[in-house]
Amino acid sequence: MTADLHATPEKLHLMDRTRYACKISGIHAVRGLTFALGRRRTLQLGRLLGRALYAVAGRLRKKILLNLDIAFGTAIPVNHKHAIARDACTHFCANWAELFFAAEPRRREACMHHITIAGREHLDSALARGCGVIAVSAHMGVYSLIGPRLEHDGYRFLMVVRDLESVSGSAMYARCREMIGLRAVATVPEKQFLKNTLGMLRSGGIVGIIADENRRRGGIFVNFFGRSASTAPGPAALARRTGAAIVPMFIVRNQDDTQTIHIHEPIFCTRGADEQADVRTATAAFTQAIELQIRQDPAQWPWNTWRWRTQPHGKDPGAKIRKKNTLKRIRRFFRRMRARGQAPQRKRPA
Repeated sequence: MTADLHATPEKLHLMDRTRYACKISGIHAVRGLTFALGRRRTLQLGRLLGRALYAVAGRLRKKILLNLDIAFGTAIPVNHKHAIARDACTHFCANWAELFFAAEPRRREACMHHITIAGREHLDSALARGCGVIAVSAHMGVYSLIGPRLEHDGYRFLMVVRDLESVSGSAMYARCREMIGLRAVATVPEKQFLKNTLGMLRSGGIVGIIADENRRRGGIFVNFFGRSASTAPGPAALARRTGAAIVPMFIVRNQDDTQTIHIHEPIFCTRGADEQADVRTATAAFTQAIELQIRQDPAQWPWNTWRWRTQPHGKDPGAKIRKKNTLKRIRRFFRRMRARGQAPQRKRPA
């Protein structure tokens, strides 16, 4: 089975090819730097950049702290939340640094020896059923290395990805996935997506899906840290259709800079008379598994997305804050323009 790896450089227009070439050149430059530094110094550099990011990126810091307030409320003190936010930025940059380091076959092979697997028996028992496995994961650790690590041990793995609006950006990410040895399929076109994913499951393989993001449209509202969170129903719907087991698995960074893939017990989507109820139950189950994994070490999750943005009755509490900040930026912009004489003065009523 050939995975769809998005647009190739030959299919891009001139401007897109130029952007693609610039992005790939930058990636090769960073990759070359990581090769020169070695893995240990690369991770040290990543952590240093993470601490700098936390110090200078005020907007990102506020977003992370707001999400921590939504998730934990007053259960943990403010200084602990700041420590989690700082460590989350550190882990985020260290993970990206290791991903660049792994973007070469020999280096990737070395990285595989730093990744152990816990709970392998859950994956093997689910695969023994003969219907394949849907591996549900989250943005924790170097999650893009879960597939290559499992394939290193003889499993067959296919990651589901979404296309970006930028054509050159999609091509760049496709090239990056090739560099780290991650086979992937895009959700569009749908016909090709279903052909590849169903083929992988029928042949007893593993289909990986990242399921910790907000779903603006068509999501199912399930509990996540005590609040309703719009979650993609795709993993549960696919499991119900194919009979595949949903196996939550997450990769986390250890204190000695090794990583561990934690594989949880399989979740089965029943086939009752009410399809929506079946999908909702399975979606709630794997979302709870994601929450439990995050609670074990909150700093492993980046906290940099609006996970609770979409709500059953309007937007989340942070929407008012974001709207207020946006209006402030607009007012500041027009004040600067008026000061320079580049914006019309507001007409006051007579």
